[in-house]
Order: sequence, then C-alpha cells, then structure tokens
Amino acid sequence: MISENGDPDKMEIFKAGDPRLERRLLRYPSVRLAETERPPDLVAWWRIVRKRRRTILICFSVLFGVVLIGTLSQKPVYRAKVLIEIDKENPSLVTPQELLQLDEVSDAYLETQYKVLASEDLAERVIHELRLDQNAEFLPSPRVRPWNKIVNRVLSSDPADDRAAVPKPSIEETALARFEERLDIRPIRRSRAVEIRFESQNPELAARIVNAIAENYIQKNLEARWGATQKTSEWLSQQLQDLKAKLENSENDLQKYATNNGLLYLETDKGNAEGILDQSLRQLQEELTKAQADRYEKESLFRLVQSGDYESLPGVFENRLLQDLSERLAELQREHAQLAAIFTEDYPRVKEVTSQIAEIQSSLDRERRHAAQKISNDYFAALRREKLVQQAFAEKQGEANRIAEKSVQYGILSREVDTNKGLYDGLLQRLKEAGVSAGLRASNIRIVDPGRASYRPIAPMIPLNLGLAAFLGSGLGVGLAFLQEHLDQTIRNSEDVDYFLNAPVLGLVPTLESRSRRKGKRVAAAKRHFVLGLADSRPLADAALIESSHPNGYGMPKESVLLEAFRELRTSVILSASGRFANSILVTSAQAGEGKTTIAVNLAVSLAQLGQPVLLVDADLRRPSVQKYFPQRGSRLSSYLAGHGAWQEMVYQTSVSRLYVLNCGSVPENPCELLSSDRMRALLREAVATYRFVILDSPPLLNGADSRILGSVTGGTILVVKGGATPRQVVQYAESQARSVGTNLIGVVLNHLDVSWNDYSYYARHRSKDAAGAA
Repeated sequence: MISENGDPDKMEIFKAGDPRLERRLLRYPSVRLAETERPPDLVAWWRIVRKRRRTILICFSVLFGVVLIGTLSQKPVYRAKVLIEIDKENPSLVTPQELLQLDEVSDAYLETQYKVLASEDLAERVIHELRLDQNAEFLPSPRVRPWNKIVNRVLSSDPADDRAAVPKPSIEETALARFEERLDIRPIRRSRAVEIRFESQNPELAARIVNAIAENYIQKNLEARWGATQKTSEWLSQQLQDLKAKLENSENDLQKYATNNGLLYLETDKGNAEGILDQSLRQLQEELTKAQADRYEKESLFRLVQSGDYESLPGVFENRLLQDLSERLAELQREHAQLAAIFTEDYPRVKEVTSQIAEIQSSLDRERRHAAQKISNDYFAALRREKLVQQAFAEKQGEANRIAEKSVQYGILSREVDTNKGLYDGLLQRLKEAGVSAGLRASNIRIVDPGRASYRPIAPMIPLNLGLAAFLGSGLGVGLAFLQEHLDQTIRNSEDVDYFLNAPVLGLVPTLESRSRRKGKRVAAAKRHFVLGLADSRPLADAALIESSHPNGYGMPKESVLLEAFRELRTSVILSASGRFANSILVTSAQAGEGKTTIAVNLAVSLAQLGQPVLLVDADLRRPSVQKYFPQRGSRLSSYLAGHGAWQEMVYQTSVSRLYVLNCGSVPENPCELLSSDRMRALLREAVATYRFVILDSPPLLNGADSRILGSVTGGTILVVKGGATPRQVVQYAESQARSVGTNLIGVVLNHLDVSWNDYSYYARHRSKDAAGAA
C-alpha cells in the first residue's frame, strides 16, 4: 500500500493485478504487499491467440501440410512376428540332481540368447538364404547425377545397370544395416518367450524373414552344441587313453608290492580289500569279548554260591525238581503245623509227616549242592577259555603290528589305484554321454507361433501422424504467437499506457478493417456516407465526423461504434486535467503517421456537437493536414504569426455547426520562431476568451520543438499513440520530452486499434474506468 503520487508513507489501497500497483512496486522495491501475485489471465491469453491467429494458422498449415505430404508419400510397411520359447540349456541327459532342481533359466543365459538373435552372423545367414541382397528394398539407392544420365543416354546404356556400379561390399553392408534396422527382438517380461518382429514393404517377405530367423537360430544353436560336443569327445578320448595307461601302471605296482611283502587281501561284503591277518585278528577280538562276557556272568553266580545264598541263584528256581520239592516241603510243613496243634509228637500221623519233611529237606539240600557244583565248574571253564583266547589275540596282534608297517606303502598304492580308477570311470561315462548327446540333436528352443503374413500396414499411421502434426503445429503456432507478443514492444492497450506512461487513457479508436471484418455490409454502407473519399486501409478516424443532418448527407450512422468512441473521448477530455478545466487542448503524437490530425478534427467536431463554439487550429507549420478536411484559401495561421493581419479575419466557420477552423496556410521556413512568438500567445489568450474550446493540431513531439513550445502555453496536451505500431520506448521518450517543459499531459488516445473479435468492449471498459479514475 502506497499513495498514488508515489509517497510510500501515505496509504492507499490497490487491487492485486492493478498495473499501477506493479509500477509502484518497481519504483519502491522495498515495499511488500500481502498479495502481489496476479492470477493467470485466461481471457488475455485467448486475446493473444486470436490476435496472432495468422501466425498460428501459418505454422499449423505448414507443419500439417509437410507431415501430410510426407505421410502420403511413404510406402506402406507391414510387420510379421514369430514367438519362440527358450528352455533351460540341458537338452540331452538329465542327472538326478538336475531333476530335483527348479526349472529356471538364468537371466545371463537369456540375455546372451537375445544378443545371438540380434547378431550379424544370424542376419547374414538369413540374407544369404533368402537372397535379400538382391531385393531392391535392401539395396543401396544409387546416386544418379544429371551428367551420368546424359552419358548413359549417349552410350545407350541401361539405367537398370546402375546397381552394378555399386561395389559388392557396399551392397552387403547396406543390406545388413537395413536388415538390422527393421529387426526387433522383444523379450516378454517374466517369461522365457521372445517375440521376433520384422518390418517390410512386402507382408509375405516379412513372414518368410521372421520364420527364417527362428529356424536359423535353432539350427545355429544345434550346430554350436554339436561342435562343442565333438570337441569335448575328442578331448575326453585323448584324456581317457592317458588315464587308462596310468591306471594299469598303478595296479601293476600294487600287485608287485603285495607279492614281494607277502600281503594277501580279500574282498569283503562291502567291496573293500582286507588282509587275512586282519580278519583273524578281528575274529579273535570278537571271541575274546564273548569269553569275557561269559566269564563275568558265571563269576557272578560263583560268588553267590560261595556266599551260600542258594535261593538267589537264578538257575535254582528254574529247575523243575527243586520247584516240586519246595512245594511238597511247604505242604508237609503246613500239615505238620495243623496236626501239632491237635496231636502230640507221638501221634503216628505226626511222626509220619515229620519223617517225610526230613526226607524232602535232605533231597532238596542235595539238589542244591549239585547246582552249586555245576556253577563252580562252569566258572572255572569260562576262566580258562578266556585266558586261552586272550593269549591267541596277543599273538595275532603282534603279528598284525608287523604286517601294518608293510601295509602303509600298500595303502598309498591302493589309493592311487582307486583314484585313477574313479577318474577313468568318470571320463568314460562323460564320453558315452557326449556321444549320446551328439546323436540326439535335441534343442532347447521351440517355435510357439510361426510367422504369418499380415496385410494390415503398421506405417504410415495417417491418423496418428496427422493428429501429432495438428497438435505440434498448433503448439508451435501458439508458442510463436506468445513469443511475438512477448517481443512486441509497442503500446497495445490501456494497461500498457498506464504501466509505461503513467497516464490515463482518454479514448480508444478502432480501425475500419476490424469493424468491416465483423459487420460487413452494414459498415460498408456507412463508408459511402464519408465525404473525403479516404482509402479503405485508413482508420475510421480518418473520416471527419459530420452531422448526419448536413445538407450534403454527410455523416455516419448514429449507432456507429466510432461515433460512440469519439463521444467517450469528448467526455474523457472534459473530465480530465486533474479536476481543472482545460479549454485549450494540444493534440500531438510521438512520431508521424499516428493519426493525430484525425483525432484533433474528430474531437473538435464532437465538442462542437455540444452546442458551444469550438476553434480548430492547424498549428502544424511543417506538414499541415487540417486543410484536407476543411479546405479554405483565406485561412492562414502562418501569415498571422508573420505579422500580417488579424487572426479573427482568417477564421471561417465550417459546415459543422459552431465549428471554426484556422488553417496553417503556406509552410513557413521558421516554424519554431513563429510558434514561440508573442503573437501566438496572444492568439491563444484571445481565442480562449472567444471560444469554449480551442483544439490545436501540432507536429509530432520527436520531429522538432514545436509541440513542446505549444504544450507549455496550452491548458492540456493529448498524446495520440497508434496502438500496436508505436514502440513504447519512443512513446516514453516523447512523454518525457513533453513533461520536461511543464506540459500538462491530460491523457493518451489509442488510435488504429484492431477491435475485431470483441476486443473493443474490453478496451472500452478499461478506458472508461481509467478516465473515471483520472477525473
């Protein structure tokens, strides 16, 4: 928030997006507002597109036409494809370990196969097989120069022989290059399938080529495996012969050593070689272990016998006789106890039972002694057997230690024999497998879908190409349009005036062409009422606004937008000048050709229509133009300024009511001196006192000092700018020149605006708003 006059201490609120706000921010960069960003103005962008529509249409037409011609001139291209599957490289014999592995193919192997499919060797195979080097589609284009054609015609040579002039290496290289350009290898993600594509101008040829690629790829894979198998078989055969000789030598050395040292080895059930002494020693060891176990068992029974604990002997209760005697003794003892409770010892039955008990007890003791004697005998027998087995084991162990010293070297030789035998068996097995693999000719590659001829072309894609051309052409055109708009340094609208000149816009005057494009016949009919017969290329403001009630029928329709534009200009001029009334107004421009005279004439006519006297003075003493609108020989401002006569006598009334004109007359040699004279000041003082408005048409500001001289003595100055044509640097310099001499610049009139496509209503709204703000 800063003041309108630039004082940052005085607060005044500006809306976001106001150009005056941006100008204040540039002047006072330290000032920061709460919100200074302007939202995108889509309407302004659309106006730029409509304004630069010619550039957009040219870019669109050129690019679209080039793409259309290029697309239609292309020959149709057809695509054929074949799908193959690459399995794991283990085609012939599969080991049990490989059967348990997952059926996966490494990425490195697949990538290698993709490179093989795109290799030059495979491409050359297909080229030679299908004779593509003789196909015109794959041959280099001969460069036939004009003089070569003339020589061929003179010598009556056949132009078809131009291919013979091309070297054979060049033909092969070109065919290979074009083949590789049209070949496309596309692996399918997360699978072992590969799609081979080929593009050609002949659909049948494309199908033959992809099928030939797949078949030659499989054949090449088989040849590579066959060659590798043959080399492997040759190497294995050579190594097998050497290893066989080495195995025979090692077996002879082992047998000779065993014979010389008296070593005899037998083969066990497990297939291992073992010496006879070792077998005997092992058997003695087993017998000794059994004898010791038997002796331990019988020694425990012997100890029980010695302690007299016969009842604890495990074999006593297992004897049937002892069990019967024990049961009979228990029954007799129970009966004796019953009888003793009733009878005395002398009772016969008691005596009989007592006698039986003694007899059975004696038999039981006798049987127990026999069992104890047997246990003792068994113990002493087991002890003697253990000693004999232990003595025999010791003798065999000593003999085994002597043999073991000789078996060390035998073991070394035996291991060497086993190693050579294992190597020999392995190489022999691999040699047999290689022979079987070479005979099978199995491949891990199979064709899933063979190539078929497709008669639907893939190129040129006319809708896509034209769509892209339209999109790119439109984008390029819009980009160039915005670039032109960005590089355009002219004053184009009221915002530019307010931003670059810090002055209000008093009026916006459209062009005839822009109105004609929109209203056609109605504006063309209005042109027939113009009185000066101006060319159609001149703006509408180049026709004087004569009242429609003029006797000659001159004038414009009352509903004309041009008439309304000058009425609004008239209102803005009356309400301008910062609140003070200015009845002497100077109309000027930065440079020639901006329509200042037209604006001055039409402003004077518009002011005269208010019913008050208006004087129009042609103060352009260098190139006077008012007399083209109001020709009168007796009106000569230059003569008055030179000291001849009175200016009142030289003023004449025009056909417009209350409009008076003072023409320049002849062009003087010293215009600056005449305009700065006292007679000019006296004319202005007297004219202001006589007329309500005095309008002066002056030379451009940059063509001399005339306008600055007049601007310093008039009440206000109007700067006419040709919209979209005058560079803003020129207008800024002219505005600074006018203000340097104290000129009261009341506003700017934008002339010759292209108001087609309803832009005039937008400009009019801004103009009215700026004029009201200035008032």
